[in-house]
Amino acid sequence: MLTISSKSRYGIAALLALAEFYNSGLLQIKDIATRCDIPHQYLEQIFNRLNKAGIIKSTRGKKGGYELAESPNQVTVLQIVNALEGNIEFVPASDENNVVISELFHEAENNLKKILSVTLADLVIKQQALRKNVTYNI
Repeated sequence: MLTISSKSRYGIAALLALAEFYNSGLLQIKDIATRCDIPHQYLEQIFNRLNKAGIIKSTRGKKGGYELAESPNQVTVLQIVNALEGNIEFVPASDENNVVISELFHEAENNLKKILSVTLADLVIKQQALRKNVTYNI
């Protein structure tokens, strides 16, 4: 079974928060952790990997924090997952004896990558639309 770990789910959620506040200044990790309900130390580990991958930038100091390295419409979920989990691959090499099976998994891999190519900007738009459509019943 293909499993996307909590590392990726938390990473996507945290970067979605950064995307929502893009161009609004740096966000501190404790605020992101609280907002996204992510354990602070775990988020530090995640951000360390994302920083090394060039997806986010960090600024040290009293007024330091984190921001996206690129615009939210340039950062895909696939990039985030690859940075945190490693590259998604269903089949390492084709199997000449089972061409049909190899093609099936190759197609599945391509479809998953296509779905995960959604950008953070796309997710921000979806999230904002969902918030607008929330109704409260008393």
